[in-house]
Amino acid sequence: LDIVFVHDLSPDNWYLPSPWEEQFEIARKGAFSALTRMREEGIIKGWGLGVNRPEPILKLLDVADPDVCLLASQYSLIDHKNALQHVFPAARAKGVSFVVGSPLNAGFISGSQRYNYGKENYKIPQPIIEKRERLREVAGRHGVDLRTAALQFSATSDIASALIVGAASEQQIVADYSSMQVKIPAEFWAELQERKLIEQDAPVPA
Repeated sequence: LDIVFVHDLSPDNWYLPSPWEEQFEIARKGAFSALTRMREEGIIKGWGLGVNRPEPILKLLDVADPDVCLLASQYSLIDHKNALQHVFPAARAKGVSFVVGSPLNAGFISGSQRYNYGKENYKIPQPIIEKRERLREVAGRHGVDLRTAALQFSATSDIASALIVGAASEQQIVADYSSMQVKIPAEFWAELQERKLIEQDAPVPA
């Protein structure tokens, strides 16, 4: 196997049999050590966590030696400040990279009436909806497809090793691939920064 992820060991996983911190401790003594040993023996190439929240990843970096983590719902055009300021620097210091999941916030950026995951992801906070509208306005002025911009934005960081994009059809897969080939004008990204729709230190496509 190339990569093994310990999945959803996170505060937002309501199906865990006990608080996530207790389950994390079990994994620290068991799964984490076993996966490190499997990597050293050449059975797997690397391992990490796959989670929707930053707390488990930051905790993991303190107690183990992962290679790559699946960072879902934490680095998108809509929401990326915490990842930039806290998660990315901590991972960079340990030489850990990220598979960036949910760059469209579970389809929200491309128009779906849901935001990220969970039983109540249809209850979208008004500020989130308003930010999508402001992003759409800027994209429209520059002739940019917002979904394309979102995919490229999430893939641009030096710490992003791969991008996960959900697809329900062959056409969507082709569209996702095509989006990564499009040249987006620098003026679009500059206006997003000027209007404080993305962080000033957020890396953008060259």
